[in-house]
Amino acid sequence: MAASAGSLIMLGKSRTYVVDLYIPDAVATDITFNPAGLAASTSPSSFRVPEDVVINEIILSAAAPTAVGATLLVNGAVVNGGVWKHASCLSTLATRMKMNVPVRAGDFIAARQY
Repeated sequence: MAASAGSLIMLGKSRTYVVDLYIPDAVATDITFNPAGLAASTSPSSFRVPEDVVINEIILSAAAPTAVGATLLVNGAVVNGGVWKHASCLSTLATRMKMNVPVRAGDFIAARQY
């Protein structure tokens, strides 16, 4: 399979944030983030949250890559409820899982595939 694109949706007090994701087609790789446009392999591997948010949803736009899923990291640590399977986050699913992971303003979000 090829690399996939996706979106990370976060709900803040003042707005909803949608950050583009680039999901490489390899296991044990970092997912990259771009809050200002389409993410690519050269995009940053973390994203700093501008305000207190709740990570609501991860949406993948294409078939799942080689990796099975990913683990969400906040400031380098795994968070409760921050593990997802790529197959359960496809945009074609009407019943995508909701994550509901709270993140504080200024924290860095990253994700590593497994």
